[in-house]
Amino acid sequence: MIKNKINLKNKYLLFMLFIIFLFIFFFLYRDYKLKETTNIRLNNINKLLNKEKVEEIKKLKNNIKNKNIFLKNLDLKTDSSLTKFVSAKVPFNNKKYIPENLVSISTEFIIDWKWWVQKLRKEAKEALNNMAKNYYRDTWKKIIVVSAYRSYLYQKWIKDRWCPDNLCAKAGYSEHQSGLAVDLWAASTNNDWNKSKVFKSRYKWLKDNAYKYWFTNTYQKWIDIDTYDIEPWHWRYVWEKLAKYLLDNNLTIAQFYNKMEQH
Repeated sequence: MIKNKINLKNKYLLFMLFIIFLFIFFFLYRDYKLKETTNIRLNNINKLLNKEKVEEIKKLKNNIKNKNIFLKNLDLKTDSSLTKFVSAKVPFNNKKYIPENLVSISTEFIIDWKWWVQKLRKEAKEALNNMAKNYYRDTWKKIIVVSAYRSYLYQKWIKDRWCPDNLCAKAGYSEHQSGLAVDLWAASTNNDWNKSKVFKSRYKWLKDNAYKYWFTNTYQKWIDIDTYDIEPWHWRYVWEKLAKYLLDNNLTIAQFYNKMEQH
């Protein structure tokens, strides 16, 4: 009888040990499968991340390559180029250069301060008109152009009236002669614009939006850099990519030109 009890007890212990073993095995196996699944997922994620990294690096390389191509292909020196650089130190090659495709600037959204006689190159006029439309949409005001294209002789006439070198270019050295530059609202002084809430709000709109229409503010950083004083009213049509590039890199056209000359 006692022997039977012992056998039963032993069987019970063995059974319990077996059950415990099964539990341990189950948990160990579950952990193993979880780790295996996790590792597979991690490997898949790493593969995806690596693929994305490779794609991103390719994209960055292409962007840098495209950017370098765009910078190298810019024509800063031909008189008729949309990106021709002119300053107090860099004149037109032909100082009496006249653009070929000049058109009237007057439209529904632009007021010509000189009674419908002012002109710009066709590309600049179309861009200015698009900018004026959107300015009108945002403010219910029209853009006033006080000066656009100026011929060599007209610039000479202005200069001969004792206009100072820090504000007026010599004939053959003015961006206005390119047919791509405009003076908006009032060509006075930077101090006048800083004191006026109206002018400041206009300048802010232009600073935030003009690049979308391929315009840039040529003279922002004083005479030592831009060769003329700051002129918040003076805006120059350049080209889509260049306008955005100048804005993104906080460069004036003069700084960009000097940078390209150094390479």
